[in-house]
Amino acid sequence: MSKLILYGRGLIAEEYCRYLEAQGRGEDIKAFAVTKMNGQGNTYCSRPCIEIKDAIEKYPEAEVHLSLQEKYHQEVLTLLKELGREPKEIIGLQRMTELLGEQGIKQISEACPELIVQRNPHDYSMLEIFSKERPKEKFTFYPMTQVPLSEEALGRIRDYVQEHLLYIALATSKKDAEVRKDNLPDYLHPVLGGAADLDGKQVGLIEYDDAEAGNISRYNHLYSELTVAYWLWQKAPKAKYLGLCHYRRHFVLTEEVKEAMARGTVDVLLTTPRLTFPTVHKYFANLPVTTMDELDYETMLRFIASEDSEIAKYSRDFFEGQIHYPNNMLIARRDIYLDYCRFMFRVLQSMQEHYEREGIARPERYLGYVGELLTTVYFAFHRGKYRTTCIDYKLLKEI
Repeated sequence: MSKLILYGRGLIAEEYCRYLEAQGRGEDIKAFAVTKMNGQGNTYCSRPCIEIKDAIEKYPEAEVHLSLQEKYHQEVLTLLKELGREPKEIIGLQRMTELLGEQGIKQISEACPELIVQRNPHDYSMLEIFSKERPKEKFTFYPMTQVPLSEEALGRIRDYVQEHLLYIALATSKKDAEVRKDNLPDYLHPVLGGAADLDGKQVGLIEYDDAEAGNISRYNHLYSELTVAYWLWQKAPKAKYLGLCHYRRHFVLTEEVKEAMARGTVDVLLTTPRLTFPTVHKYFANLPVTTMDELDYETMLRFIASEDSEIAKYSRDFFEGQIHYPNNMLIARRDIYLDYCRFMFRVLQSMQEHYEREGIARPERYLGYVGELLTTVYFAFHRGKYRTTCIDYKLLKEI
């Protein structure tokens, strides 16, 4: 086998390293490389981390594999060309999830032949899993950071899948790439998040923005799409059902689901539950896939308790399990949606105010991730009370 230099430092590089280790090539990885160190540590994933020029000089015979976000590829390809090298492999987020998806399909299929596991047709980064006996009862699974799976995780997948038998705001922001918005259905309304920072300038195809009176628009960098959820809570026109989706993630609303809404026979529509290992708690608070951490997790539980002691007790146990409802996307009967927002934003704003009083700096988007946990536990706790259905979403391509 050839020696390898992995050009990148971050989630993609870390997962590519883990993928290569599972392929028996861990010993071939001699170093991680970056363009400039800029104060970064000298090791990464228990291997040296050095500047790319030095790495090529130290390991002239090694293959260079890019392992970083697609938006940086052209820049580093140009630099490598100046250094007289071409990468053997070019790995971005999509290619990484494809590789891990292939590995996950193989591993789960071999370990759980009673299940069907395949790529989700609406989101390249997801697998979908269902029992051969109940093909309509699906779970989604995120292979990135979770493949390969432990024996315990495989057992839990088997257990979960086998045993567990409109006015929609489209949240967008100035940072989002353009996506095709031709022929949007009449229930889908683009709302610009973070509009307070734009000084009234319009961005893209929008109908509303989140900077109307009584808003949290200027905190969009902390709340992400939830500043639009806040707007929906406070300002949305009257409708029987309210919902939130993203500029690239749109609900797959079948005619059957639409008819159920028209008849009023469904209360809540949630995204297909996602299997999450080792636990929801550890995935959100301990793995490098969110910007929240253990401090945020415990602070969240404390403020949930101040709002509802029963939900707080339920939360601790539930988050040690393996499912959550992703992306803060849902559709609910108007009164339910408003009550959910009241609960969620009381907790989120209490956390924000607490950190500000204590002078504790927090990273961008952390409240958006905390919101995913609050969304999950609110609807999981009330599942017996509300008539709930789970639906897929589709991932639109950027243009």
